Amino acid sequence: MPDLWMPGATRHSVGNTGAMNGGPARAVWHITSNARDWTFKNELGWFTGGGREVAPHLLWDPFTGEIAQFFPADSRSLSLQNAGTVKTNRTGKYCVQIETVFTEGETVNGRRYASVRDTPCKNLDQIMSWLRSLGIPDVWPGGAPTAFARDTVPLSTWLAQPGHFGHNQVPGNSHLDPGPMPNLAAIGKTETTKPPTAPNYEPFPGAGFFTPGRRSPVIAAMHKRLVAEGCNRYQTNTNIDVWGTGDERSYAAWQRHLGYSGPAADGIPGPTSWAKLQVPNV
Repeated sequence: MPDLWMPGATRHSVGNTGAMNGGPARAVWHITSNARDWTFKNELGWFTGGGREVAPHLLWDPFTGEIAQFFPADSRSLSLQNAGTVKTNRTGKYCVQIETVFTEGETVNGRRYASVRDTPCKNLDQIMSWLRSLGIPDVWPGGAPTAFARDTVPLSTWLAQPGHFGHNQVPGNSHLDPGPMPNLAAIGKTETTKPPTAPNYEPFPGAGFFTPGRRSPVIAAMHKRLVAEGCNRYQTNTNIDVWGTGDERSYAAWQRHLGYSGPAADGIPGPTSWAKLQVPNV
């Protein structure tokens, strides 16, 4: 049986638990959106005090990585409005509500952050690991949120589909959060994970193979696959069998296409992204 209290989160039970109605497991993402207060400490005080009647399951600070939990996963929390007679907080075997301590456009250490996607997302991998252990799949039935705008899913989708939802997508609610989110499917998954080698494709030659000036038909075959996948960042089609800056830029575009970011999208092939590119044998 999975842990109903997330490992690593501080436990702040507010009581008032309630049974779930059963069905597919899901998670709902919110932001606190407080123009006057961006601190985890004060938001924690709110949800354990005067705001306990609207408390979520988790409170997460994407800058510090702090995580607090108010309800066990098998209890409904209180962050959603009902959709008519449908008690949205009780939909599913689990309906884990996550409040991110974030406000659109907030400034931290002199830098302005437009969305959760732009933040360091510290310890998000721990949250995703726990959600996966509850059987919540890495999918957005209504599509990943791309803006601070309503995008309500049909009630039938809400009731029947497992996965992740934005507060802006839940029927019966009027909020616009959470705004653009990181690629959750890539969180906690790294390029170092070695996939099974497909029989009809070039095996991964190792990161050390991709050095400036390296000439190989493997590089030419990779070039063609990157172009075919719409990741063409080349400025010339000469010497396509020689590794250079165009290959690095194009491969970085391929990594970003797969959901990698930061150091994981540095343009140097890794075993997982290479396997997904499916470079034909040469």
